[in-house]
Amino acid sequence: MKDDWKDRLDEYIDGLLPPDEARKVEEELAKDPVLKAELDSVRRFAGLMEVQTPDAHAVRGVLGRLRARRRRWLYVAAPLAAALALLFLRPPTPPHAKDAMREIEAQWLAFGERLGEIALERREGRVPRTGVGGLEVPPAAAYGIVFKGALARLAVPLEGSEAEGRILDLVRHHHEALRRRGQGLEAECERAEASLLLYRELARVGGPAVADAYYDVFRPGLADLETTERVRPDSLQFVVADHERYREAYRQTVENLGRRFGGPNVAVVLEHLAPGDRRALWYDAALDGVEREAVLAIRAELYEAARAAGADKLYVEG
Repeated sequence: MKDDWKDRLDEYIDGLLPPDEARKVEEELAKDPVLKAELDSVRRFAGLMEVQTPDAHAVRGVLGRLRARRRRWLYVAAPLAAALALLFLRPPTPPHAKDAMREIEAQWLAFGERLGEIALERREGRVPRTGVGGLEVPPAAAYGIVFKGALARLAVPLEGSEAEGRILDLVRHHHEALRRRGQGLEAECERAEASLLLYRELARVGGPAVADAYYDVFRPGLADLETTERVRPDSLQFVVADHERYREAYRQTVENLGRRFGGPNVAVVLEHLAPGDRRALWYDAALDGVEREAVLAIRAELYEAARAAGADKLYVEG
Protein backbone atom coordinates (compact mmCIF):
# COMPACT_ATOMS: atom_id res chain seq x y z
CA MET A 1 0.00 0.00 0.00
CA LYS A 2 1.39 3.42 -0.97
CA ASP A 3 2.30 5.94 1.72
CA ASP A 4 -0.18 8.52 0.38
CA TRP A 5 -3.00 6.03 0.94
CA LYS A 6 -1.80 5.49 4.52
CA ASP A 7 -2.02 9.24 5.09
CA ARG A 8 -5.49 9.41 3.56
CA LEU A 9 -6.70 6.57 5.77
CA ASP A 10 -5.59 8.54 8.83
CA GLU A 11 -7.42 11.59 7.54
CA TYR A 12 -10.48 9.49 6.69
CA ILE A 13 -10.66 8.04 10.21
CA ASP A 14 -10.10 11.49 11.76
CA GLY A 15 -12.96 12.93 9.67
CA LEU A 16 -10.72 15.45 7.91
CA LEU A 17 -11.62 14.53 4.32
CA PRO A 18 -14.28 16.48 2.41
CA PRO A 19 -17.26 14.36 1.29
CA ASP A 20 -16.03 13.89 -2.30
CA GLU A 21 -12.58 12.68 -1.17
CA ALA A 22 -14.12 10.48 1.53
CA ARG A 23 -16.25 8.82 -1.18
CA LYS A 24 -13.13 8.15 -3.26
CA VAL A 25 -11.49 6.47 -0.27
CA GLU A 26 -14.61 4.34 0.30
CA GLU A 27 -14.63 3.32 -3.37
CA GLU A 28 -10.97 2.29 -3.14
CA LEU A 29 -11.66 0.39 0.08
CA ALA A 30 -14.38 -1.59 -1.68
CA LYS A 31 -11.91 -2.64 -4.40
CA ASP A 32 -8.73 -3.18 -2.42
CA PRO A 33 -8.80 -5.86 0.34
CA VAL A 34 -5.31 -4.88 1.54
CA LEU A 35 -6.43 -1.29 2.09
CA LYS A 36 -9.59 -2.52 3.81
CA ALA A 37 -7.56 -4.75 6.14
CA GLU A 38 -5.33 -1.79 7.02
CA LEU A 39 -8.37 0.34 7.86
CA ASP A 40 -9.86 -2.43 10.02
CA SER A 41 -6.56 -2.86 11.88
CA VAL A 42 -6.29 0.86 12.63
CA ARG A 43 -9.90 1.01 13.83
CA ARG A 44 -9.45 -2.03 16.08
CA PHE A 45 -6.31 -0.47 17.51
CA ALA A 46 -8.06 2.83 18.16
CA GLY A 47 -10.92 1.02 19.90
CA LEU A 48 -8.59 -0.82 22.22
CA MET A 49 -6.61 2.32 23.06
CA GLU A 50 -9.79 4.33 23.78
CA VAL A 51 -10.19 8.06 23.30
CA GLN A 52 -7.96 10.27 25.48
CA THR A 53 -8.07 13.99 26.17
CA PRO A 54 -5.52 15.53 23.76
CA ASP A 55 -2.32 16.88 25.29
CA ALA A 56 -0.28 19.78 23.96
CA HIS A 57 1.66 17.56 21.55
CA ALA A 58 -1.52 16.09 20.09
CA VAL A 59 -2.97 19.59 19.71
CA ARG A 60 0.11 20.75 17.83
CA GLY A 61 -0.29 17.75 15.53
CA VAL A 62 -3.88 18.74 14.75
CA LEU A 63 -2.88 22.33 14.08
CA GLY A 64 -0.11 21.20 11.73
CA ARG A 65 -2.54 19.17 9.68
CA LEU A 66 -4.97 22.09 9.53
CA ARG A 67 -2.29 24.47 8.21
CA ALA A 68 -1.43 21.96 5.49
CA ARG A 69 -5.09 21.63 4.46
CA ARG A 70 -6.58 25.14 4.69
CA ARG A 71 -9.33 24.32 2.20
CA ARG A 72 -10.89 21.96 4.77
CA TRP A 73 -11.45 24.65 7.36
CA LEU A 74 -15.21 24.08 7.67
CA TYR A 75 -14.70 20.47 8.64
CA VAL A 76 -12.30 21.17 11.49
CA ALA A 77 -13.37 24.50 12.97
CA ALA A 78 -14.59 22.97 16.23
CA PRO A 79 -11.47 20.84 16.90
CA LEU A 80 -9.29 23.86 16.15
CA ALA A 81 -11.20 26.00 18.63
CA ALA A 82 -10.74 23.35 21.31
CA ALA A 83 -7.04 23.11 20.50
CA LEU A 84 -6.58 26.87 20.74
CA ALA A 85 -8.38 26.92 24.07
CA LEU A 86 -6.07 24.25 25.43
CA LEU A 87 -2.93 25.98 24.20
CA PHE A 88 -3.60 29.68 24.67
CA LEU A 89 -6.45 30.29 27.12
CA ARG A 90 -4.89 28.57 30.15
CA PRO A 91 -3.09 30.70 32.77
CA PRO A 92 0.68 31.01 32.30
CA THR A 93 2.78 28.44 34.15
CA PRO A 94 4.86 29.96 36.98
CA PRO A 95 8.66 29.59 36.53
CA HIS A 96 9.05 27.35 39.60
CA ALA A 97 6.34 25.03 38.25
CA LYS A 98 8.19 24.80 34.93
CA ASP A 99 11.36 23.83 36.78
CA ALA A 100 9.47 21.14 38.66
CA MET A 101 7.98 19.80 35.44
CA ARG A 102 11.43 19.62 33.85
CA GLU A 103 12.70 17.73 36.88
CA ILE A 104 9.83 15.26 36.69
CA GLU A 105 10.41 14.72 32.98
CA ALA A 106 14.10 14.11 33.67
CA GLN A 107 13.12 11.44 36.21
CA TRP A 108 10.85 9.74 33.68
CA LEU A 109 13.62 9.79 31.07
CA ALA A 110 16.03 8.31 33.62
CA PHE A 111 13.56 5.53 34.36
CA GLY A 112 13.32 4.78 30.64
CA GLU A 113 17.09 4.81 30.25
CA ARG A 114 17.36 2.26 33.06
CA LEU A 115 14.80 0.03 31.32
CA GLY A 116 16.78 0.40 28.10
CA GLU A 117 19.96 -0.62 29.88
CA ILE A 118 18.26 -3.73 31.25
CA ALA A 119 16.95 -4.57 27.76
CA LEU A 120 20.46 -4.22 26.36
CA GLU A 121 21.80 -6.72 28.89
CA ARG A 122 19.13 -9.23 27.90
CA ARG A 123 19.86 -8.73 24.22
CA GLU A 124 23.47 -9.59 24.92
CA GLY A 125 22.42 -12.83 26.59
CA ARG A 126 23.26 -11.65 30.10
CA VAL A 127 21.16 -11.72 33.25
CA PRO A 128 20.52 -8.05 34.11
CA ARG A 129 22.56 -6.91 37.08
CA THR A 130 20.62 -3.69 37.51
CA GLY A 131 16.97 -3.10 38.27
CA VAL A 132 14.84 0.00 38.80
CA GLY A 133 15.50 0.19 42.52
CA GLY A 134 15.81 3.76 43.73
CA LEU A 135 13.67 5.12 40.89
CA GLU A 136 10.00 5.92 41.28
CA VAL A 137 7.73 4.09 38.84
CA PRO A 138 6.13 6.74 36.59
CA PRO A 139 2.37 7.00 35.97
CA ALA A 140 0.89 5.55 32.80
CA ALA A 141 0.66 9.01 31.22
CA ALA A 142 4.47 9.25 31.38
CA TYR A 143 5.24 6.15 29.36
CA GLY A 144 5.75 7.98 26.08
CA ILE A 145 8.62 9.87 27.73
CA VAL A 146 9.81 6.67 29.40
CA PHE A 147 9.98 4.96 26.01
CA LYS A 148 11.91 7.92 24.60
CA GLY A 149 14.54 7.43 27.30
CA ALA A 150 14.73 3.70 26.60
CA LEU A 151 15.13 4.27 22.86
CA ALA A 152 18.02 6.63 23.50
CA ARG A 153 19.78 4.00 25.62
CA LEU A 154 19.15 1.36 22.93
CA ALA A 155 20.55 3.72 20.27
CA VAL A 156 17.33 3.59 18.23
CA PRO A 157 17.08 6.94 16.37
CA LEU A 158 13.85 8.83 16.99
CA GLU A 159 14.60 12.38 18.15
CA GLY A 160 13.26 14.96 15.72
CA SER A 161 11.78 12.45 13.29
CA GLU A 162 8.33 13.02 11.80
CA ALA A 163 7.12 9.82 13.48
CA GLU A 164 8.40 10.70 16.97
CA GLY A 165 5.22 12.28 18.29
CA ARG A 166 3.01 9.55 16.87
CA ILE A 167 5.18 6.79 18.37
CA LEU A 168 5.30 8.33 21.84
CA ASP A 169 1.56 8.98 21.81
CA LEU A 170 0.86 5.37 20.81
CA VAL A 171 2.88 4.07 23.75
CA ARG A 172 1.29 6.52 26.19
CA HIS A 173 -2.26 5.73 25.10
CA HIS A 174 -1.50 2.01 25.28
CA HIS A 175 -0.29 2.16 28.87
CA GLU A 176 -3.13 4.42 29.96
CA ALA A 177 -5.60 1.93 28.50
CA LEU A 178 -3.83 -1.02 30.16
CA ARG A 179 -4.05 0.60 33.58
CA ARG A 180 -7.83 0.87 33.25
CA ARG A 181 -8.26 -2.83 32.59
CA GLY A 182 -8.85 -5.14 35.50
CA GLN A 183 -7.61 -8.62 36.26
CA GLY A 184 -8.56 -12.06 35.01
CA LEU A 185 -8.73 -13.87 31.69
CA GLU A 186 -10.92 -11.28 29.96
CA ALA A 187 -8.58 -8.42 30.78
CA GLU A 188 -5.45 -10.41 29.88
CA CYS A 189 -7.04 -11.40 26.57
CA GLU A 190 -7.58 -7.72 25.78
CA ARG A 191 -4.04 -6.85 26.85
CA ALA A 192 -2.61 -9.58 24.62
CA GLU A 193 -4.56 -8.33 21.60
CA ALA A 194 -3.67 -4.69 22.32
CA SER A 195 0.03 -5.53 22.65
CA LEU A 196 0.04 -7.34 19.31
CA LEU A 197 -1.70 -4.45 17.56
CA LEU A 198 0.63 -1.92 19.18
CA TYR A 199 3.70 -3.87 18.06
CA ARG A 200 2.41 -3.92 14.47
CA GLU A 201 1.50 -0.24 14.54
CA LEU A 202 4.90 0.75 15.92
CA ALA A 203 6.57 -1.30 13.19
CA ARG A 204 4.43 0.44 10.56
CA VAL A 205 5.00 3.96 11.88
CA GLY A 206 8.56 3.75 13.21
CA GLY A 207 10.04 0.59 11.70
CA PRO A 208 11.02 -2.83 13.10
CA ALA A 209 13.74 -1.47 15.40
CA VAL A 210 11.21 0.69 17.28
CA ALA A 211 8.72 -2.18 17.61
CA ASP A 212 11.44 -4.58 18.79
CA ALA A 213 12.65 -1.99 21.29
CA TYR A 214 9.16 -1.69 22.73
CA TYR A 215 8.94 -5.45 23.12
CA ASP A 216 12.34 -5.75 24.77
CA VAL A 217 11.78 -2.83 27.16
CA PHE A 218 8.21 -3.55 28.31
CA ARG A 219 8.15 -7.36 27.78
CA PRO A 220 4.50 -7.96 26.80
CA GLY A 221 5.25 -11.65 26.11
CA LEU A 222 5.87 -12.63 29.73
CA ALA A 223 3.68 -15.15 31.51
CA ASP A 224 0.84 -14.06 33.77
CA LEU A 225 0.34 -16.80 36.34
CA GLU A 226 -2.99 -15.32 37.42
CA THR A 227 -4.48 -16.25 34.05
CA THR A 228 -2.53 -19.34 32.95
CA GLU A 229 -2.08 -22.79 34.42
CA ARG A 230 -0.43 -25.98 33.23
CA VAL A 231 -2.62 -29.07 33.60
CA ARG A 232 -2.44 -32.74 32.66
CA PRO A 233 -4.84 -33.64 29.83
CA ASP A 234 -6.68 -36.10 32.08
CA SER A 235 -7.29 -33.43 34.72
CA LEU A 236 -8.79 -30.79 32.42
CA GLN A 237 -12.29 -31.96 33.29
CA PHE A 238 -11.76 -30.90 36.91
CA VAL A 239 -10.89 -27.27 36.12
CA VAL A 240 -13.03 -26.43 33.06
CA ALA A 241 -16.79 -26.90 33.14
CA ASP A 242 -17.16 -27.62 29.42
CA HIS A 243 -13.80 -29.32 29.09
CA GLU A 244 -14.58 -31.01 25.77
CA ARG A 245 -15.35 -27.67 24.17
CA TYR A 246 -12.17 -26.18 25.64
CA ARG A 247 -10.01 -29.12 24.55
CA GLU A 248 -11.28 -28.86 20.96
CA ALA A 249 -10.79 -25.07 20.82
CA TYR A 250 -7.30 -25.44 22.29
CA ARG A 251 -6.35 -28.24 19.88
CA GLN A 252 -7.57 -26.39 16.80
CA THR A 253 -5.84 -23.16 17.84
CA VAL A 254 -2.52 -24.91 18.48
CA GLU A 255 -2.74 -26.71 15.11
CA ASN A 256 -3.56 -23.48 13.24
CA LEU A 257 -0.75 -21.62 14.95
CA GLY A 258 1.64 -24.46 14.19
CA ARG A 259 0.90 -24.15 10.49
CA ARG A 260 1.56 -20.41 10.58
CA PHE A 261 4.53 -20.17 12.92
CA GLY A 262 5.88 -23.72 13.14
CA GLY A 263 5.09 -26.34 15.75
CA PRO A 264 8.39 -25.94 17.66
CA ASN A 265 7.85 -22.18 18.01
CA VAL A 266 4.33 -22.69 19.34
CA ALA A 267 5.62 -25.28 21.81
CA VAL A 268 8.25 -22.84 23.11
CA VAL A 269 5.64 -20.10 23.61
CA LEU A 270 3.32 -22.52 25.41
CA GLU A 271 6.15 -23.61 27.69
CA HIS A 272 6.85 -20.00 28.65
CA LEU A 273 3.19 -19.05 29.07
CA ALA A 274 2.75 -21.67 31.81
CA PRO A 275 6.27 -22.51 32.99
CA GLY A 276 6.77 -25.53 35.16
CA ASP A 277 9.71 -23.83 36.85
CA ARG A 278 9.03 -20.44 38.42
CA ARG A 279 12.62 -19.43 37.79
CA ALA A 280 11.63 -19.18 34.11
CA LEU A 281 8.97 -16.52 34.74
CA TRP A 282 11.21 -13.62 33.69
CA TYR A 283 12.20 -15.17 30.37
CA ASP A 284 9.84 -15.23 27.43
CA ALA A 285 9.96 -17.14 24.17
CA ALA A 286 11.66 -14.29 22.28
CA LEU A 287 14.85 -15.03 24.23
CA ASP A 288 14.68 -18.56 22.83
CA GLY A 289 14.64 -17.33 19.25
CA VAL A 290 10.92 -17.02 18.49
CA GLU A 291 10.10 -13.84 16.55
CA ARG A 292 8.62 -11.18 18.81
CA GLU A 293 5.52 -10.65 16.67
CA ALA A 294 4.97 -14.42 16.59
CA VAL A 295 5.12 -14.57 20.39
CA LEU A 296 2.47 -11.86 20.66
CA ALA A 297 0.25 -13.40 17.97
CA ILE A 298 0.41 -16.89 19.50
CA ARG A 299 -0.28 -15.49 22.95
CA ALA A 300 -3.25 -13.42 21.74
CA GLU A 301 -4.90 -16.27 19.83
CA LEU A 302 -4.50 -18.76 22.68
CA TYR A 303 -6.09 -16.35 25.14
CA GLU A 304 -8.92 -15.64 22.72
CA ALA A 305 -9.55 -19.39 22.29
CA ALA A 306 -9.72 -19.83 26.06
CA ARG A 307 -12.13 -16.92 26.41
CA ALA A 308 -14.32 -18.16 23.56
CA ALA A 309 -14.48 -21.61 25.19
CA GLY A 310 -15.78 -20.12 28.43
CA ALA A 311 -12.72 -20.90 30.58
CA ASP A 312 -11.55 -18.81 33.51
CA LYS A 313 -7.87 -19.30 32.60
CA LEU A 314 -5.69 -20.31 29.70
CA TYR A 315 -5.06 -23.95 30.59
CA VAL A 316 -1.97 -25.33 28.86
CA GLU A 317 -1.99 -29.10 28.48
CA GLY A 318 1.22 -30.93 29.20
